[in-house]
Amino acid sequence: MPRPSQSRVSSSQSLSNSQLQTSQSADSSDDITAHVNAVVKAILNLSCNKAIIKRADLVNIALKGNGRILGRVLQDANTELKDIYGYTLVEVEKSKTMILCSTLPAGSMDELNDAYRRRYTLLYLILGYIFMKNGSVPETIVWEFLETIGIEEQQEHNYFGEVKKMYDSFFKQAYLARTKQALEGLNDEVTLISWGVRSKHEVSKKEILEGFCKVMNRNPVDFKTQYIEANGKDDEVDD
Repeated sequence: MPRPSQSRVSSSQSLSNSQLQTSQSADSSDDITAHVNAVVKAILNLSCNKAIIKRADLVNIALKGNGRILGRVLQDANTELKDIYGYTLVEVEKSKTMILCSTLPAGSMDELNDAYRRRYTLLYLILGYIFMKNGSVPETIVWEFLETIGIEEQQEHNYFGEVKKMYDSFFKQAYLARTKQALEGLNDEVTLISWGVRSKHEVSKKEILEGFCKVMNRNPVDFKTQYIEANGKDDEVDD
């Protein structure tokens, strides 16, 4: 049998290599798609109660410990979450934890069931007080404010129920955040409460301001700092 010419061997090898690369590319694409689907599923499951998601948990649950591909997979997973489910991933602690936030407009209180209405009423009271106090309040002062409207830390409320349990859950869901800070004139650090990452993405400061002003029978422009922050402009505010 005659040997094939060099040109025919090269052509045959080139075709074989091309087919192999195409096959490997398809396999790689299929692998990434499978990883993306697994990560999306894990994110939805882990965030069913709006809990903070650990990147390490995603690696262990969805990627079988292969953390090297998480960055690439998360980009595609976030696109799918936005396009299909109306959510987006937001970092809480850089490279460690994240939350799933809604990208859809928030509904009104009237659309919520009783349990959620009680929950978000308490949350909005706290967020509103913090916002009106310029964004950061000692935790003891937050409770003093709540006590002035009949909500006590260690007592079950006739409308809100187990207030302390509900309050603590706001931190677990990143609606509220705690920080320690040394204040002038005090020996011990003070625990400050501020808006958490989820509130910054899902709660409207404009609606919070308007709600508080309605209760106080005041005009939002009376609170210049808050009005500018809520609306992003000061053209309607007179000094």
